[in-house]
Amino acid sequence: MYLTRKFHIEGTDQLERLSRSSADLWNQICKWYWRTVDRQNHWLSKTAMRRWHCKGHDVLPSQTAQEVAEQFYEAVSSWHDNDRRGNPPKRCDKEYNVLRWTYQGVTLRDDGVLRLSTKRGEDSILIDWPVDEEPRTVEIGKSSGGFVVRAQYDTEPVDRTTGDKIAGIDLGEKHLAAVFTGQDAFTINGGELRALRHYQNSLKAKLDAKIDRKERGSSRWTKLVQTKNKQLDHIDNKITDLLHKLSRKVVEMLLERRVSAIGIGDVRGIRDRIDYGSQMNQRLHQWAYGEFDRMVEYKAKLAGITVNRVDEAYTSQECPQCGHRKKPSGRDYTCSECGFHGHRDVVGAANIRRKYVGSEDRSRLPGVMASPSGVRFHPHLSCSSRSERKTNRQFA
Repeated sequence: MYLTRKFHIEGTDQLERLSRSSADLWNQICKWYWRTVDRQNHWLSKTAMRRWHCKGHDVLPSQTAQEVAEQFYEAVSSWHDNDRRGNPPKRCDKEYNVLRWTYQGVTLRDDGVLRLSTKRGEDSILIDWPVDEEPRTVEIGKSSGGFVVRAQYDTEPVDRTTGDKIAGIDLGEKHLAAVFTGQDAFTINGGELRALRHYQNSLKAKLDAKIDRKERGSSRWTKLVQTKNKQLDHIDNKITDLLHKLSRKVVEMLLERRVSAIGIGDVRGIRDRIDYGSQMNQRLHQWAYGEFDRMVEYKAKLAGITVNRVDEAYTSQECPQCGHRKKPSGRDYTCSECGFHGHRDVVGAANIRRKYVGSEDRSRLPGVMASPSGVRFHPHLSCSSRSERKTNRQFA
């Protein structure tokens, strides 16, 4: 499977020049593409555009120049696939653009240094590479503090499982994940993520209000826009770091419990089905379930855990003891038929697990389910948990 390594490097005059040339090429491709569409009603093919603008580029190596056209046509294709909703890639004022090398232009030296090809007669770009595998693609993009490298490489999973338990995982907004293993349960608290999202929204609104009071294009307007982008990028990086740490904690806790297979509730497309008012809709539309789900999935697969998607319809409403459906209010679930009581998200995880296993046997669950152990995120201390607290006595 493929993984992506991201790290920062210091800027150089060579990278600045190449990144600006890449932006100029993007602007040129974008301008002539839409000019041809407007004047001749003709959609230029990628092959024609590469032959016209990319072949024999003065600054960029041929492969990197062709990848600029690839980026543009990927954006156009995404716009077409979305039924031409939203904004197509029409901006022709880029100052910097991403540089991309495929495997033909990437060489991993014996001393652990990546060599990226450039034009004949120029020095190659050298980057320290912390992984033994040679990357398939390398991207270098401009950032506020220099440049960011994103390199994709192939790696083989290492089976770290020690048992044969099956777990169900219910993804949520208040609790990023609720996990039920058949014997115990734990939750991943999303409070830190919600706090970051709230700060991100308030900061964006505050800076947008200041920007709107300035004349567009003025020096003060430009400085405020740069400040806004820098601060929002910083928050995005903190959110990504948080999701990585919590998803890694989920996998480690599954391995501690000797889990070898998991069923994850499939919540894809949920944003198209929700409407709970403007404030709640904003929280749900910023719910990072897709990113967190992806991180849990690939980290679990790297550890040798089998991952499957399970339809999550009615899993939080169905009693795991008797099967009666009831829409819960709040975080607790109490069945009006059999008196079963438990955490709503863990009830969802238990039903997801039952669907994955394919068993209708509900007799193993008790009439009352105590609160699961929880995991909260502590900045500077990675993740801590009370996961070692035994909860087996809750389950018969």
